[in-house]
Amino acid sequence: MKTFRFKIFASYLVLLLIFLSFMFPFVTNSVQRLVIESMNDRANELIETLKDAPDNKSLAQTVKDQAYLVFFHVALIDDEMQVIYDSHTKRHLNAHVIQSQKVPRDVSDALRSEMGISEHFSPLLGQKLVYVAKSFYFHEKKYIIRLAFPYEYIHELKKKFEIGLIVFSSLILILFSAMTGLVLFHFLAPVRQIIRAIKPYQEGKASIVPEIHIRAYLHDEFSDLAKTLNSLTARIRNQIDTLTTERNEKEAILESLAEGVLAVDADKIISYANAMALRFLCLEHVVIGGKLPPNIHVKCKELITRTLEENQVLNDEITIESDGKTLHLNIVASPRKQSGGAILVLQDKSIHYKILEMRKEFIANASHELKTPITIIRGFAETLHDNPDLPKETVQDITARIVRNSQRMTKIIKNLLTLADIENLSQATLQTCNLVELAKQCIHHLKTIHPHIHITIEQDGKSHLVEADPELLEVALMNLLDNAAKYSKKDPEIIVKLEETPLNVQLSVRDHGIGIPESDLEHIFERFYTVNRAESKKRGGSGLGLSIVDTIVKKHSGTVLAESTVGVGSAFTIELPKKASV
Repeated sequence: MKTFRFKIFASYLVLLLIFLSFMFPFVTNSVQRLVIESMNDRANELIETLKDAPDNKSLAQTVKDQAYLVFFHVALIDDEMQVIYDSHTKRHLNAHVIQSQKVPRDVSDALRSEMGISEHFSPLLGQKLVYVAKSFYFHEKKYIIRLAFPYEYIHELKKKFEIGLIVFSSLILILFSAMTGLVLFHFLAPVRQIIRAIKPYQEGKASIVPEIHIRAYLHDEFSDLAKTLNSLTARIRNQIDTLTTERNEKEAILESLAEGVLAVDADKIISYANAMALRFLCLEHVVIGGKLPPNIHVKCKELITRTLEENQVLNDEITIESDGKTLHLNIVASPRKQSGGAILVLQDKSIHYKILEMRKEFIANASHELKTPITIIRGFAETLHDNPDLPKETVQDITARIVRNSQRMTKIIKNLLTLADIENLSQATLQTCNLVELAKQCIHHLKTIHPHIHITIEQDGKSHLVEADPELLEVALMNLLDNAAKYSKKDPEIIVKLEETPLNVQLSVRDHGIGIPESDLEHIFERFYTVNRAESKKRGGSGLGLSIVDTIVKKHSGTVLAESTVGVGSAFTIELPKKASV
């Protein structure tokens, strides 16, 4: 505002100076012209008075009588250049004759054109004078009345006029500037309010542009300006909020990804990195706006460099150690088309590698498990074929072994088929099952196989209803009960316990058998995994029973947990939701 007012004052001052530069010559000329016009008017008045004189002598006397009314000096001259009267010399008729070579210019001009004007120094008066000469006829003779005015007086008048003009103009400038300043102060008050409202945001003291309130009595352009700024501010604030929300959502999405994401610009300066990327690259933190850390995997650096140079999508694989685990990562580097730079995406393929290894191991284990009984059956069959005269007891023993291995092979195949069927579980097979009745039914089947076992059911009297496939649940429960019976001591004691919560039902099978070592607990649900292969074969195990249990439970959106102490016994707990989702 101060700068604006200063500019206006400076503009006024420049205009004043320009005005004065044009007015000074005009004032100077105007003063002199006014004096000359005044002298001309006095001369005309004097001539009118002289026309009433009766004769030449009276003419001079009349001039003398009127001399005191004239400016400073008056003279009467005839057409023969004789000075009839001069107010300063007091000489009369025929007293002085003007020589032809010394005729003043104003006098000669008056003789020719009735009026003459000149400026020159008067030796008689000792100063510079301004002369005005007027010609007139008296009794058919031409006379000249000559008036003089001191040039010094005119010069003083000029100076006074100039000083007056300067003072007057200065007063006008000051007055006009003050009035303009007051007007501007009043009219620019809304602008000051707008500036005061916006200044905290400009100085960084406020995070958003505040709303502008104009204290105006009338609806004017400034209030419209404030409303427009408020509208623009609101739109900008909404856009900022939208962009911030979108950015936060994008960051939240990127942070929730299982893949690591690292973004760099064209100069390899990091612009973004999510938490998963830091974990995969074994980095505690990275500085956004900083360069790639020196300890980043060399293949990641190479892939980023090649992507920036070749401007195409590249990928590679790396294996790293993270938190004591081996991770197999697939890294993809993609160029950023618009802003330049590259994006590095790290995908954890460890589960795929694990699945591949499990498939290989499963095929190897299945082949091994099936190969063993087939080899035994083939060996005994060849023995019978090559030795038809074997004793009856030997033949019975061999055939019994062939049957047992056939049964074992059939059981393995049945379990494998069961696992395959579980994978295809559909919603149509689900129905309401009473776990108490299901447990009683499984216990009845188990006692027909192991009549010497002792089983107790503990339950709280509730219905224990779940939505499940009853045939699969029976398979799972039978496997747990069969394991409890086979791996128990001489007189097996098994406890089946059912508990219910508002959302879930728990069924646990506890035995007092040989137990499972703690190091094997995390592997017992893997396919073909056995704690003691010799003991498992001895008891007819295939290494698939607990895997089948785990798969069935998971297909019903439940969980199965194992607790065991060597020499004390084991407990397997199945937790199923009352409402299953397949």
